[in-house]
Amino acid sequence: MLYGGIAWNGNGYNVRVVDEPDGREVAAEEFPASGRSELVDYVAALQGGRDERLCLVIDSSNGMLDGTLMAAGLDVYRADPWQLPAPPEFGSPAAGELAEIARSNLPELARLEIGTGTLTGRLTELQKGIQETWPTEMAMIGAGHCIAHGSRREKRLALTFDDGPHPLFTDRVLEVLRRYEVPATFFCVGLHAAGHPEIVRRILDGGHALGNHTWSHPYLPDLTKDGLAEQVARTARQLPAGGGAPALFRPPYGSRSPDILSWLVELGTTTVLWDVEPFDWALPGAGVIAERVLADVRPGSVILLHDGGGDRSQTVAALPSIIERLLDDGYEFVTVDQLATR
Repeated sequence: MLYGGIAWNGNGYNVRVVDEPDGREVAAEEFPASGRSELVDYVAALQGGRDERLCLVIDSSNGMLDGTLMAAGLDVYRADPWQLPAPPEFGSPAAGELAEIARSNLPELARLEIGTGTLTGRLTELQKGIQETWPTEMAMIGAGHCIAHGSRREKRLALTFDDGPHPLFTDRVLEVLRRYEVPATFFCVGLHAAGHPEIVRRILDGGHALGNHTWSHPYLPDLTKDGLAEQVARTARQLPAGGGAPALFRPPYGSRSPDILSWLVELGTTTVLWDVEPFDWALPGAGVIAERVLADVRPGSVILLHDGGGDRSQTVAALPSIIERLLDDGYEFVTVDQLATR
């Protein structure tokens, strides 16, 4: 058996692989922010080039890789904060520590699944946290610090895309939007934006808006106040001015608590939620994605889709039929900041 840990930091990713039973390091590599594809190819080659099964471990602050790794046929596990040593000031626990916790305690880790994603085993906790924020959320909406949807009186809506930029799928999404002359809002992961600034520029040049989606796509309730502030600030520095409002912030997974929402107000962000979610990240099929969007959309809707975080070919394939039907139904597409102004 082989055990691999994948860590992130301000510059990219680290991979460490150890063996059983003595924990001897058998592979180690570093990848820049732009090197996600190379990272996946590297660990897939390790899996394919040996007889031993390879178990890969990320921690709950890393929501950037698991979908792509699982799509490549790799076994991915999540270690939670109470199972790990304290992380550094910015970054995940070290890759070697993640590999060792798997070697010594794999049955206690959550094995991730495509259908439930990074938060496999913590979805009940996620939903409980969301329910507990309702009074805070309503107060924030009233004060203009949170957007869940726009006016229900006008047939205007906002397409939004999370988890990019991605060197393949973001460009495909942009091409569809260009063809129909439809604007959208892209909530970018900071490490991805750092690795692909040219794609961020193409988003802006296409007339779209940018939003902040944290640096590493963490589960926010696991962060301290300072940790959240650093995730937001570093990502904001990667998003150039113009093209809307980089102060727009979307919490990964929609994860939140009353404290987190209050901290986000202190940071000067506007939290953006949604009211239409087809769960495209779970790969239900392009037809299902389109059907779910069209069944749930209403005037003022904010539609949540994804251009990164995994294989988004189904989302790209669903997009033309979604846009054509909504245009035929008389809807106007706007960016989130424009939706909030009326």
